[in-house]
Amino acid sequence: MQQSSAPRFRVPRDVWIGLAALALGGWYWRAAGDIPISPLDGIVNAAALPRSLAIAMMGFSVLLILRALAIEAMYLRAARRVEGAASSRPKLDGMEFSLSQHLKAAGVVAIGIVFLLVLPLLGYLLSVLLLVFVMSAYIGARAGVYTLGVSAMLAVAYYLLFVRFLDIPLPAGIWPSLIG
Repeated sequence: MQQSSAPRFRVPRDVWIGLAALALGGWYWRAAGDIPISPLDGIVNAAALPRSLAIAMMGFSVLLILRALAIEAMYLRAARRVEGAASSRPKLDGMEFSLSQHLKAAGVVAIGIVFLLVLPLLGYLLSVLLLVFVMSAYIGARAGVYTLGVSAMLAVAYYLLFVRFLDIPLPAGIWPSLIG
């Protein structure tokens, strides 16, 4: 006869990931402080955006840790209420990934790498249009006029946001040298 023990608390994997991300966010915050301050800077300086991103990363890390701990606590509470659940943790059905799913994820990474490689050549606007179109088709959208139109609208919206509104220069590609 197998002796069963009461379910015990285990530190979930997401807690460790959250702690690592929290440490990385802290390091990023500190590294952002090393950005040189210009005499022309006002209240918002060059370190403001990186520090904001570090704060967001640390905040999301804390939320991930709290979520993982809450899920573990709920599991323990439920396992202690149910007889016989103490002998083993439930199997994680559907959490094993097949080779095709890994290859599909590798395809997403490959599309991102190709985007980074063609960005300096094609420019931001055309590269983002192609990225959104190819990624949409890759994940299952029908590659047609509608998807191309949505891709074009998103590319123009991102271009206007970054280049016109935020005044962030983005790669123009080879087009300016060809046109004039």
